[in-house]
Amino acid sequence: MSLPVPKVAVVSEDAELTEVCASVLRQEGYAVRTAQHSGHAVLACLEGGPVDLLIAELSMDDGSGPSLARRMRRYNPNLRAIYIAKEGTLCTTETVLVRPFTRDDLLRRLEGLPEPDDASATTDPSTYF
Repeated sequence: MSLPVPKVAVVSEDAELTEVCASVLRQEGYAVRTAQHSGHAVLACLEGGPVDLLIAELSMDDGSGPSLARRMRRYNPNLRAIYIAKEGTLCTTETVLVRPFTRDDLLRRLEGLPEPDDASATTDPSTYF
């Protein structure tokens, strides 16, 4: 019996970043959905079922990654999230990945995320900004 394929949503206004992250994740066996803004991400979650992992910009024109994660946790309370911050952002939490980053940086960050049961103990990065 095989394990279920983790479902990931990648949300960024930067189409190139979204596609590169999605390509890396698909190569690693993740089922990936992409969206250009948080409204599309929530709609994709409603249409295709909840996701296990959210990778979103920390700050977007239509909100923030943490606020999007809170909305999406209505459909999957165990959702884990990684936020992408702009270059020069100072952050001390394992859930934020500062640009520019490499493929290996992204994959290491995924490996370092707490298990869903521990996700509530993770510091909310929105408190840093």
